[in-house]
Amino acid sequence: MKHILFISLVVLFASCQSKEEIMYQQYVVEGRSIYEKNCANCHQSDGSGLRDLYPALAKTDLWKRVNAQQLVCIIKQGQKGEIKVNGKSYSGYMPANTKLEAIDMAELVTFMKDSWGDKKMYSFDEARAALKNCP
Repeated sequence: MKHILFISLVVLFASCQSKEEIMYQQYVVEGRSIYEKNCANCHQSDGSGLRDLYPALAKTDLWKRVNAQQLVCIIKQGQKGEIKVNGKSYSGYMPANTKLEAIDMAELVTFMKDSWGDKKMYSFDEARAALKNCP
């Protein structure tokens, strides 16, 4: 009886969410997987970075200075040269992630923004347009 009640509550909760909320949650879950596979080795699972080698993504001024389109281009093309995060300079090399497609970028950026930014979904269309406009 308790199991039936629990399952009923789960179904009721899920049915109360809008299509957009469900898609947002899906993007966050998929984005977390992409982050763990492609980014966490250097930036760490919690976004804390790796001391003086790789900048943190969590609790940084990065989210105020770099917009989502710029972030997509950095992820796709990699990063060379100096970058400042929270006033600290990093000059390491970030490899390009050329195999990530627009949907991957949309999910990854949505996860990153959900975790450390403004909790706004970054759509497939926005990611596709950003990839087309990377310098």
